[in-house]
Amino acid sequence: MSLYKDIMWNLPGFSKTAKDKEEEESMRRIFHLFPKRKRSLRSPPNKKHSPPPLSKLPIKKRTVYQYTTTTTKTPQWIRRLKKDMNIADDPFLLAEKPLDLDDVDPDQNRLSIPFQSLKRNDFLTCDEGVILGDERVNNDGRIGVAACLVDQRNKQWKMVLKKWVRVSDSGKVLQSFLLSGAWSDVVEANGLRDGDNISLWSFRLNGFLFFALDFAGDSTDFLE
Repeated sequence: MSLYKDIMWNLPGFSKTAKDKEEEESMRRIFHLFPKRKRSLRSPPNKKHSPPPLSKLPIKKRTVYQYTTTTTKTPQWIRRLKKDMNIADDPFLLAEKPLDLDDVDPDQNRLSIPFQSLKRNDFLTCDEGVILGDERVNNDGRIGVAACLVDQRNKQWKMVLKKWVRVSDSGKVLQSFLLSGAWSDVVEANGLRDGDNISLWSFRLNGFLFFALDFAGDSTDFLE
């Protein structure tokens, strides 16, 4: 049956003929041959997985770096140095060690500062760390960080800080800082010898890296 006939039957003055009734009955029988599909009252499943609650998410712990602290008293001459040079921040102890034969050998002209002797490892700026951390410049003796060393006589010496990496016979990687430049002159001027215990202090003046070399403590005042 057509939509046109359905509309015409509903208009006044029009009625179904015997043929129309027969066609309508035939169509009704055809529709009864197909089973009706039951509609489900359940809502369609949600395929998207909802995120887990925040309380069940793994928490990443932030790495906290701790530096070794020391109770070593700042030598009197370094406290006086801070005042005389108008140093803003307090100089801090960087390393302690006994000098060995290589440290006082004028041909080698360097002070070795093994990483294990460091009291702190935060004394370099980011740019300085990049320079010393570049594997392409390690051990070649040409690139380093400019610095200045002050001895107990308040004399300043131009220095260069470098990084040295070597592998021991057992295969262990050993890393050290090397302080070179005028180091042999420092050894000669202060009469340093193999076995002398030294402490190396660090500070900055106008952003420039300084070291203060202490080997006699408060037992001797070289400025008196």
